[in-house]
Amino acid sequence: MGETLENGGRFMKDIMEIIKARKSIRAYQDKALPKDVVKAILEAAKHAPTARNAQELEYKVITSQTLMTKLSEGIAAAVQKEGMPLKGPPGAKPDFFYSAPLLLIVTAPKDNYWASADAGLAAQNVMLYATSIELGSCFIGMAKLIEQDKDLRKTLNIADNMTIVAAVICGYPAENPAPREKKLTAEFFE
Repeated sequence: MGETLENGGRFMKDIMEIIKARKSIRAYQDKALPKDVVKAILEAAKHAPTARNAQELEYKVITSQTLMTKLSEGIAAAVQKEGMPLKGPPGAKPDFFYSAPLLLIVTAPKDNYWASADAGLAAQNVMLYATSIELGSCFIGMAKLIEQDKDLRKTLNIADNMTIVAAVICGYPAENPAPREKKLTAEFFE
């Protein structure tokens, strides 16, 4: 298996290679993503399937480091309120988005029973596409805590009937972590 499909002079990797190459990147270069790359990432998200073809996901596209810092502070406050320990050196400002140049927050109607599954599919599309173009990405589950802060919800234009269902960061990686062992538990019925 290897490079199998030519695309504009570049070869795209075999899908299984991309799946296996995807890693959670938690360090990024201080380099903005071009707008066409951000649009392509959103295109990948848009093409994820949704239950009953509802297509109710909405994306908050954040490239402002100032806003990401504010959101990180909101998450840290929620973590402390919940009594969970904050990771990192004492006194350090939390950075739940690892200085990535792009944060996508996915929202959906609170009454959409399948929203989490839909968002997971969209997030996976984003992360696989990012890997295919040699960008890093990471799913940020802690972003869900942003919705506990009414001011942050207002800043992000998250309506009262909407909820955060996923968040992904993307950017040029500043690390190359070793692959982690992946476990599989499967039960077959024939």
